[in-house]
Amino acid sequence: MSINNEVGKKPIVPGNLEEIVHLANKVGLGYAAAKKLSDRLELLKPTYRARAMEKYDDGHRTEAKIRRLAETDTDYINFLHQMADAKAETEKLRIRYESYRNLFEARRSMLSYKKTEMSLV
Repeated sequence: MSINNEVGKKPIVPGNLEEIVHLANKVGLGYAAAKKLSDRLELLKPTYRARAMEKYDDGHRTEAKIRRLAETDTDYINFLHQMADAKAETEKLRIRYESYRNLFEARRSMLSYKKTEMSLV
C-alpha cells in the first residue's frame, strides 16, 4: 500500500487496527522526515538571505537597496519556493497521520462498542 495517494484518487481505507497502525507509523515516519527538512530550511533562511545580500553589496549601495535586491534574487526566490514546498509536504503528511490516528481511535471505539453489545445479548 502506498502512503502517497494523489488528490482525486480513491483513498486507502485499512480494514483492521493492525493495518491502521502500520500505515500511521509509515506516514508518521514520513512526517518526521519532512518536518526535519522543513525545520532545517527555516533555519537556513537568514543564511540564504545574507548570501543574496552579499551579492549586491558593492560598498556604494544603501542597506535598503541591498535588501530589496536580495529579496528579488533568483536564488533566494528559488530557496523560498523550496521552503514552501517542504512546509506543504510536512502539513500534508501531518494531516494524513492525524487522520489515521483518528481512524484508529474510531475503529477501536467501534470494536469496544460491539463487544459490549455482544455481551448484553
